[in-house]
Parts: sequence; C-alpha cells; structure tokens
Amino acid sequence: MPKRKISKKELKRPDQFVDFWSRVSASVGNYTSSHMRALVVSLTALATVIAGSVALSQLSERRSIRAAEALDRVQRMANAEIATPGATPPTDDGIPHLSTEKAQLEAALKELDGSFSGPHGTLHAEAMLVRGSLLLNLDRADEAVTNYQTLLADNLDRRLHFLAQEGLGYGYERLGKLDEAQAAFTKLGSDAGGMEGFYKDRALFHQARIAELRSNPADATRIYHEVLDKNPTTSLREEITNRLASLEMK
Repeated sequence: MPKRKISKKELKRPDQFVDFWSRVSASVGNYTSSHMRALVVSLTALATVIAGSVALSQLSERRSIRAAEALDRVQRMANAEIATPGATPPTDDGIPHLSTEKAQLEAALKELDGSFSGPHGTLHAEAMLVRGSLLLNLDRADEAVTNYQTLLADNLDRRLHFLAQEGLGYGYERLGKLDEAQAAFTKLGSDAGGMEGFYKDRALFHQARIAELRSNPADATRIYHEVLDKNPTTSLREEITNRLASLEMK
C-alpha cells in the first residue's frame, strides 16, 4: 500500500508528553508564549528535564550554573520572535531576532555547539537532546538520527533515554523510514521502568500514528481504541479522541 507523505505540520505539532513532564516538575520555565516554536521534541519538555538535572547536580558548582545558563540562552534563541522589517526588535538580554525561523534555529544551533563543544560535562546529554530537536526542525533529520543514536549509546538517565528514543523515532519518520521509526517508537514500551503506563501508552500511540502514515486507518483506529481501553485516564486521551474523530470522517 502506498505510503502517505509525512507532513511537516504533523511532525512539528505540540506533543502531549509536554503536559506529562510539566506535572512531574514545578520547575518548568515559561516557554508557552504565543510565539513559541513547536519543536518535535519540545523544548518545554527538555527544559523540565534540564531543571531536574540541574537540581540533582551541585548547583553551587560554577560549571553547572554556566551550563544551565548556556542552555537557557539556546532555548530562548530558538523561541525568539522573528524580526519584523521596520519594527523595533524586542529587548531581551541580547537575544538576536532574525528575519526567518530557519535563521533563528541555525543561530541557536551554532550557539549550542559553541557552548558544548568541549569534553562531556554538566548537562551535555541534555544539550544533545536540544541539538537533536533543532536539527529536526532544520530538516536535517539524518544528522538528528546520528545525534540520537550517539546519545542512546551512553548510559542515560531514564528520562533522557525516553526523550532520545522518541527523538530517534521522529528522525526516522522525517526521513520516511517508517519501519525504523516504528521500531524506535515500539521500544519506548520496553523501556518502561517505573513509568510503565505512560511509556507503553506512548509506544502504542506512535504505532497508531505510523499506521495512519501507511494509509491503514483500520489498524490505526484499533490501536487508538486499545490505548483508551487499557488506560482510560491516559494523558493522550484528547489527542487520540481527535484523531479517531478525524479517521471516522474520512
């Protein structure tokens, strides 16, 4: 059966696990302004994980503080408003406002690579997760896949491993490699650890999405209902309900 083209909109939509991580930590920054880019692996989710990682490290250490400040700057650059010709640019601590989204993301990537180019140190893994999401949004999915594969080869914290594994799936999806994407997303369910419900729901959700991309609405519908039947309180309920309604209209 022919594969349906993967739209950029589908790959860049806001993701439900943002809400999950937001509930896990009260340290989420204010990344929900109207001009925020919806990165594939949301920088909001990453901000929460980074905040937790910083709290676990010795914040009194200058390296930890510098690394956290560097990542905060990268995220603000990625989310900055696009410059409007003739308008006075916003003033926000020296964050550049460029003329296109691509230029803004490229500037953020350059800033990140400059700040984390040395030996692996504090928040390096978190920085590489941000790097992967920037590469995906710059349509450099092949580099993003390599980035996530390198990350997954390390002994990552459970939270970071989940984000890297899902990022890998999105990278393959962006490349149109749906078999590899499905394998990556399916593995989320086997990496459940102490968060079995959320991980397995997420793995099934992605399987259903891949079925949609393969123009197989019957399988997608069946899997979406499986998620709702097995876990009626899933954080994905609203998204799944919307997708089921869309499938029924076709």
